[in-house]
Amino acid sequence: MTQSIENLLQQRHLWRATDGLHTERGTLATGFPQLDDLLAGGGWPTDGLTEILGDVPGVGELRLLLPALAELSQRRARWIAWVAPPWLPYAPALAAAGVDVRRVLLIHPKHHQDLLWATEQALKSGTCSAVLSWPDPRHLRHGDLRRLQLAAREGDSWGVMFRPDTAAEQTSPAELRLQLEPEPECMDGSGLRLRVVKRRGGWPSEALPIRFGDCLTRRLAGPEQTAALRQLALWQSPPPAPTQPARTLRRSAARLPRATPIQRSAHP
Repeated sequence: MTQSIENLLQQRHLWRATDGLHTERGTLATGFPQLDDLLAGGGWPTDGLTEILGDVPGVGELRLLLPALAELSQRRARWIAWVAPPWLPYAPALAAAGVDVRRVLLIHPKHHQDLLWATEQALKSGTCSAVLSWPDPRHLRHGDLRRLQLAAREGDSWGVMFRPDTAAEQTSPAELRLQLEPEPECMDGSGLRLRVVKRRGGWPSEALPIRFGDCLTRRLAGPEQTAALRQLALWQSPPPAPTQPARTLRRSAARLPRATPIQRSAHP
């Protein structure tokens, strides 16, 4: 019995209260020092789930992730998978922020169960450094999140789930949960306000203002630009319906569903 307990205590995924915010688990700096100070290990968990909670699309959720996504795309020869994004990511804006768009992979499942399957396979495949997923909140279950958390551990992948504000009232196995809302003093899209709902080694936090101040903020700071356009600068308008049948999701025990890398637009 004593030996079993000792073996358990040696597991790197076990957190003990004496650890506090210090951990040997893999983390990646967020690019925002004030946020790093709140997080275990000083950054995003690179082998677990992060939940981004919010009801305002384009509030800055992608801008918050950009520094880490850029770092991963440059440092690791692995995919950054986007599963069922609500709009097409705008390649020139991603490239301007330092993301290697050759590492960006878009997956477009038709149904919620296919979305969950594709997200799980991407997380545990060992070929993705990050997996961003937009599940249907009407059908997402706690057991689904538990499987995705385990898949992220298995594949050493950072999973990011985008969920509505109401999800903050529900329990979740995700290691980190952040609730986002617009910052009244930054209605030009140059910042947001976030609250840590759940983190390793700490209690929920008070609201924290985040200022972006990146190249996209400066580039889109002209007076003719609306706040909505600045906030959604990383999204491209959905394309018209294709004339040819789209590539569909096919379940396979050996590989992920067919998907296409993002292509740079010829337009600025």
